[in-house]
Amino acid sequence: MSRRGGHDDGGAHGGSWKIALADLMTVLMVFFLVMWLLAVVEPEKRKTFAESLTGKYEEPVAVVEDSAKQDGSELNPLDLKPPATELEIRQSLKTMNQRDIEIEDGPEFTRITLKSDSFFESGRATISDKTREQLETLGETLAGRGQKMVISGYTDDIPINNFQFPSNWELSAARAATVARTFIYMGVDQSLIKIEGNADNDPVVPNDSSYSRSVNRRVIITVDKRPPVEVKKPLPTPVRAAR
Repeated sequence: MSRRGGHDDGGAHGGSWKIALADLMTVLMVFFLVMWLLAVVEPEKRKTFAESLTGKYEEPVAVVEDSAKQDGSELNPLDLKPPATELEIRQSLKTMNQRDIEIEDGPEFTRITLKSDSFFESGRATISDKTREQLETLGETLAGRGQKMVISGYTDDIPINNFQFPSNWELSAARAATVARTFIYMGVDQSLIKIEGNADNDPVVPNDSSYSRSVNRRVIITVDKRPPVEVKKPLPTPVRAAR
């Protein structure tokens, strides 16, 4: 009877020392882990790390530095080039047939008229590889300047009705969009571009002959020559990081 009781006591004591040993090993593992972290963490961060373990750490106030405000200068983050001049635009269009383009230069806007018959297939909004290369040269010239532009498509008064273009509205808008996509591909900011589809509205001449209709089929690129408004960074505001 006493032997059975002694056996039970030994089993109880055996379980206790195993639990105690496991707790000790856990504490040692945590201790060595902390020592290793302190060894690899950068010196200036050790104090913060130690304070975080004791609950005394207070996250610092983060302030964004603004170098532009330190010297009082205005900041233009786009690093824009000056507005394109008429000479630069003409230079970019020199490979085009000059009979197919018209350039009107004013104090605030430059208007570039492209005759649709020379740039687009009849009843379509696609362009040839050669035409694309020519428009890419113009787009490259206009890129990086921050100039707003409106690209407007026009058709003659002959109706169109097919699966792709139910009317001249869609055709004129699609042609303007083709030019816009080419410019965007060459780096013009898409937020600066507005496209318009005007169908047969605002004809240059009455649509009373084949020649007159060809004159009315056109795409006009109106480039704003006024310099863009410079952007100023706001004053830095202290912000406490979320805890």
